[in-house]
Parts: sequence; C-alpha cells; structure tokens
Amino acid sequence: MTTRSQNTEPSGTRRPTTRAGIGKKSYHHGDLPAALKQAAVLLIARHGVEGFSLREAALAVGVSPSAAYRHFEDKAALLQVIAQDAFREMGQRFQSAMGSVRGSGGRAARARFMAQGHAYVGFALEQPERFAVMFGPYGAGAQTEPPPQGAGATVSNSACDHPAAIVDSPYASLSRVLDELLAAGVIDSARRPGAELLAWSAIHRLATLLVSQALKQTALPVEAMVERVGQDCLRALMAPTKLV
Repeated sequence: MTTRSQNTEPSGTRRPTTRAGIGKKSYHHGDLPAALKQAAVLLIARHGVEGFSLREAALAVGVSPSAAYRHFEDKAALLQVIAQDAFREMGQRFQSAMGSVRGSGGRAARARFMAQGHAYVGFALEQPERFAVMFGPYGAGAQTEPPPQGAGATVSNSACDHPAAIVDSPYASLSRVLDELLAAGVIDSARRPGAELLAWSAIHRLATLLVSQALKQTALPVEAMVERVGQDCLRALMAPTKLV
C-alpha cells in the first residue's frame, strides 16, 4: 500500500511567494547582508524606495525578519549601506573614465571633466534603483562628513558635499579635475570656489530627468546632452567675475 509522505502538500496548493520574487536559492549562507541588499534593490525597482520594508527584504531571501535585524537596525540602515556601495562604485567609474584620458594640459583636463559627466549619467541610467537610494528618502546618501576644504571651497552642509568621505569618492574626483582645470587655465580662479556645486547640480539634474524619462522626447542623444551640460558648465566657470 502506498502511503502519503507527511511533507506532501495537497493537490493544487501553491507555495507563497514574495513581492520581490526571490526564493531561498538567492540566499547564500554567510552573505546575508549582500542578499538583503540585492533583495532591497529589486523591491525598490517594483515598488519604489518607500514601498518596501526590511521585513519584506528578509522574507524575499528566505530568512526570518529577526535574522535581517541582526545585520541592519532598520530599513534606513539598509538603505544607507546600499547608498555607500553605490557611491563607491560611482567613484570607481569616475576613476576609470578619467584614467582612459591620456595626457596633460587644458585639453586633457576638459576631456577628464566630460568623462566624469558621462560616467555619472551612465551609472544613473544603468542603476536607477541604487541611484534613487543615493539621493532619496531617509537621508541614505547624507550620512558621511563633508569633504575637507581644498583649493575650491565648497558649500557646507549641501547634499553634494557628503559623498566625498567615502572611499573612491566621486566628489573628490570632481574636485581634483576642477583643480586640474584651474591649473591649466581653463577656468577662472575667481570661479573655482564652490565650482563643485555648479558641476554636480547640473549633471545630477540631467541624470534625474533622464532616469524619470522626462527628456525621452528630445531629439538629442544622451551623449550629446551630457556634452552640452558639461560645456555649459565650463563656459560658466571660464567667465570672469563681474560686479553687478
């Protein structure tokens, strides 16, 4: 006589699924923080930064919520780590893009400045969920100290200041290339203080508009838009200061 196993489910029974669609196979023992970050990014893609909880991320990778809370105090803590990872990767992209430009002098400095802009927008379009966390709710991207003041004094307590404290900071890379532009005589010395604010705000706004598809009807390709914004920034920084 055939007996039914105690673990056999009744016919037609469906196993519960999570909103993220991630099963236990996605969780590798010993790397729960990484699995939770991955689950959070997928949940953000479907429901936005506000539309998920740490509990849901835990269930998505097949662990109990208490296991997740042993690694992250709350959702904000998880988002902060995701933001830090994203800033680090963006900084690495900046360095790679700048390293691809050879030579010195004004032309090379311009090319490195533009390469940063392309790297920034490229990251935003390829990683829109992580980009949203970097500058989104919960202050995830604003948990670090402002950068040290260099040749170009920065605006304290502004959102664009914070990433520089992270290893491979994109902000620090931007500051260096602006100093290089100054040394090469490309930008005016009177315009150098606070130039990070102008450059970061301009390229960030372009990236945000592209991610939201607000500019999808434009006739210009993305590369051309990045070039236009970058060139406009350089022209603004080259202009001599005039009393009004």
